Amino acid sequence: MVSYKYTFKMLLLGDGAVGKTSLVQRFIHGKFQSGYLMTIGMEPYSFFADIGDTKVCLQLWDIAGQDRFASMRQIFFKGSLGALVTYDITRRQSFDNLKTWINEARSESPRIMLMLAGNKIDLDDLRDVSTEEGAKFAKDNGMIGFIETSAKRGDNVPDAFLSMGEAILRSIEKKIA
Repeated sequence: MVSYKYTFKMLLLGDGAVGKTSLVQRFIHGKFQSGYLMTIGMEPYSFFADIGDTKVCLQLWDIAGQDRFASMRQIFFKGSLGALVTYDITRRQSFDNLKTWINEARSESPRIMLMLAGNKIDLDDLRDVSTEEGAKFAKDNGMIGFIETSAKRGDNVPDAFLSMGEAILRSIEKKIA
């Protein structure tokens, strides 16, 4: 049995097919599956990590991004401390829809910490959203950070999840001190 000090519930949010499931699968299992598998409702995962000298459990909730699941999503926000809000760098529409995801997250969980992830940088030749646009969007919307990832190659995937965990831990420790 793994012993840990904290459990951090973190959501993966964003439009369908931006790579949320692929990101979490790469992070948890170190694998990439090329076929698209739509998440139905929500899929939970757990990952135990050492952040500094603190052992934590990252509860990762992969939330379905399709509109037909919108009415049920709100129940998944309860108790969430952070969210990785994800878009596909090759699909402008997924970037344009980020405000909707941010508004939903902050409406359902006002103190949630949000980090922006632009996924699919392995498809840079098809890029439709610049790195600068992503960074500016994250800053302008009060997000705790911005990162670009590739679930296919594994680029920056651990950093996306672990830096969110670090930010949550710092926030908790600041409140305790």
